[in-house]
Amino acid sequence: MTVPGDRQQTILMADAGYDAAAADLKADFPDLHVICADDASDALSLASGEVTGLIAGAATVDVALLDALPNLRAVLKLGRSYYNIDVEAVRARGLAFACVPRKGPNCVAELALTLILALSKDLVISNESVSLGAYRYRGLKPELTAERKIAFHWMHNMRVHEVVGKTLGIIGMGEIGCELARRASVMGMRNLYYKRSPLSAALEAEFDATYAELEALLAESDYVCVATPHTPQTEGMIGAEQIALMKESAYIVNIARGGIIDEDAMIEALSENRIAGAGLDVFAYEPLPAESPLCALENVILCPHIGGGTGTNRNIELGAALAEMSRHLSG
Repeated sequence: MTVPGDRQQTILMADAGYDAAAADLKADFPDLHVICADDASDALSLASGEVTGLIAGAATVDVALLDALPNLRAVLKLGRSYYNIDVEAVRARGLAFACVPRKGPNCVAELALTLILALSKDLVISNESVSLGAYRYRGLKPELTAERKIAFHWMHNMRVHEVVGKTLGIIGMGEIGCELARRASVMGMRNLYYKRSPLSAALEAEFDATYAELEALLAESDYVCVATPHTPQTEGMIGAEQIALMKESAYIVNIARGGIIDEDAMIEALSENRIAGAGLDVFAYEPLPAESPLCALENVILCPHIGGGTGTNRNIELGAALAEMSRHLSG
């Protein structure tokens, strides 16, 4: 809250599209005066000596913009991947620099890792085996357990394995890919990634990820996660030719958009066990048609496009950034 007599700090939001969010949040941050770039005025045209805090999502923060902000004290990146920030220039000026995680990418990365872990434990079949009493078809009967007396692994699921030491290939290393790489690294996985423009060495170290060409990524990965935007260039980018490069023991996870994968080619590969399985939150048609062959495959986990979690919006993301900015400016 503002201490009586304190003047407002002027904050420049360098990305367009946040005007409404800034207006909605005005009462929550009375000590901050937020000005936002828009289609008519970019960040450089709004720069002045009044600005003490700068927030950027995808907007470029370079020497020219920093030079136009002589009284700037702090720079915040909305999201963890600060590919668009001239970090050396920021640090050379002695400015505070921090990243504020975005809710949306966090939610999707959580689902991607959930699908990876669920596939590694053959979780759907494991659940069905217990709930339907499949032990009866294996000549087993329930017996009282003890410390040394259990029915260990009674289903003998052949696909159960550990993810530690496995290679995760991330196609599209944006905010979602970076958040997923952080989580996978904690699980002991090796991260490869593919994107049109590789990350800097500093960001690769930050996310514990190594660049690989798409063909190499597909051939080496135990899990291939699609996390790239759906554009004319990425439409059907994972087709029969690309799937053929994958190991028979590998899995596809798609939390991006259905059209990025050739669904028919993937179904054929799954049906013929040319890949081990798939975890899918997105499809070519949504909701997934009930007659889709995917619904009958035992090596597939299907979700009703829940990757966004409880949802997010610019108010939530800008609010988190302004709260962090307020802490920096207050010392």
